[in-house]
Amino acid sequence: MNNIITKIKTTHQSQKGAVFITALLTGVLLTFVGLSLANMAMLQLRRTYENVYVSNAFLTAEAGIERSLYELNSSESFGGFSSEVEFFNNNEQGRGTFTSTIENGVGNEKILISTGKVYRSNGSLESERKVKVSLVGTASSSPSVYAGPGGLTLGGSARINNSDVYVNGKISMSGASSIGSDADPVNLSVANYSCPTGSNPGPTYPSLCPTGQPITMPDWGSTTIIGTTCATGQTQSKFPESQWNNNPPQIRAGSSGGDGLVPGCVAPPTSMPTYDKAGHISRVTTTGSMSNINYNCSTWRAGDGFKRTWPANLQLNGNVSLTSSCDLTITGDVYITGDLTIGGGATIRVADSLGSNIPTVIVNGSINAGGGGKILANSDGTAIRIISYKSYNNCDPSCTGTNLRKSIDIKSVTVNGGGQYPGSIFQAYWGTVKVDGSGLVGSAIGQAVDMSGAGNITFGTSLSSGTTTWTIRSYQYDYE
Repeated sequence: MNNIITKIKTTHQSQKGAVFITALLTGVLLTFVGLSLANMAMLQLRRTYENVYVSNAFLTAEAGIERSLYELNSSESFGGFSSEVEFFNNNEQGRGTFTSTIENGVGNEKILISTGKVYRSNGSLESERKVKVSLVGTASSSPSVYAGPGGLTLGGSARINNSDVYVNGKISMSGASSIGSDADPVNLSVANYSCPTGSNPGPTYPSLCPTGQPITMPDWGSTTIIGTTCATGQTQSKFPESQWNNNPPQIRAGSSGGDGLVPGCVAPPTSMPTYDKAGHISRVTTTGSMSNINYNCSTWRAGDGFKRTWPANLQLNGNVSLTSSCDLTITGDVYITGDLTIGGGATIRVADSLGSNIPTVIVNGSINAGGGGKILANSDGTAIRIISYKSYNNCDPSCTGTNLRKSIDIKSVTVNGGGQYPGSIFQAYWGTVKVDGSGLVGSAIGQAVDMSGAGNITFGTSLSSGTTTWTIRSYQYDYE
């Protein structure tokens, strides 16, 4: 009996020892797993922080690109930021700075390199990244604005600088719009040929208006015309003309030049820019439509994705839509029998083989260049001329009198939504060019030009660096 009791006690003690060892091993294992998970979490957190620092360094370098491009378009002698420029400095992100260099490339090219750095709060460098871009200088071959008898309408914050402006009709200004500046006064010609008035003026339209001021502005407003203004019949330079108005005239000379409103000046109507449409069509050698995938760059194609190249002297029948991820290169003149739509991130490139020869795209219908679209000049800085011939009652090629007046009511060219078209000429041959929202264009030419949108329009020849606008052709990230 005693032996049995002794065996039971021994067995119970052995079981207690086994449980203790098992519990100890389980605890060690759980501790090891916990430490491993904690270590993995710490590594993951560290990698996350490193990725954030790297991303912030890239963002800082891109900020350096944008700031340097702005400075270059303000002064063509700008060579970059040699000293670090602080982009941000806080406890969460640390301190971000950028430097940049600008050097001449091949032909009409500049190379801009921006280096972004991110420092920890203790001052140690955590991440450094570089962005390299190729810039091309583009200039329009025409004045920034050329308006026919339908006149020029300016509103919002639209500005025209550094280029002569010709208006055969009248000018109406509102908002904070302006023509010229103290630093860059311009020459403005306003012929006042927009009579008889009304929608059915008859065969004598357009003729010189015998009475009235051709330039109107809101009283006590911030609109200005700075430079030398020759406007037929214009006597008013202050708005309002009042003994209590002691402000400078809204139509005035600039601090760096100009004569202001020239008393008694007569501005003769200027011939609108013309183009040989018949000759353009006669040169067509290839005909197609957007139903052909070889021309439709908005549709993906195996082998080259959304990239397409159009041959010179191409005729496309029907409407043409360049949207989505379209990446199109044009090698010469194009004739479109329908409407043309550009937008949605589409990119149109001018082939380097054209050199300084400007390709012309003529459109029978309307032109709508919308948000996200862009035209990239070639390495010689050559962009595109795009002309709409849409008219009332199909009066092209001879729109006169009432037909011309009714054609002016048609917005045949619309540029809006932040499209980037530096150096490119948009012309409404018989109708109105409407530039709305923020955007970048080289020239707006039409029987009427309307820039009354709320956005800020910058012309390709309007920047204070002169007649050249520098834009980005290609990006290269962390190229070293």
